[in-house]
Amino acid sequence: MAERRKKTTRLTVSLDDADYAAVDAMASRCDVSLSWVIRQAIQRFVREHGAQPELPLTLAEQADGKEASG
Repeated sequence: MAERRKKTTRLTVSLDDADYAAVDAMASRCDVSLSWVIRQAIQRFVREHGAQPELPLTLAEQADGKEASG
């Protein structure tokens, strides 16, 4: 029997040019799609932060010195 695929939801995100270029370069180097890279990043984020009662809003600040924006 064929394995049933999980239901998925499509969403749209906006990235600044530098982030887009970085993600695009990662995808190209690994010969995968941009969507795959972004899904992996989201899955990792949920795995690492999903059990926390609040989002780590200072995450972006810690990562690159920029202020987090919503």
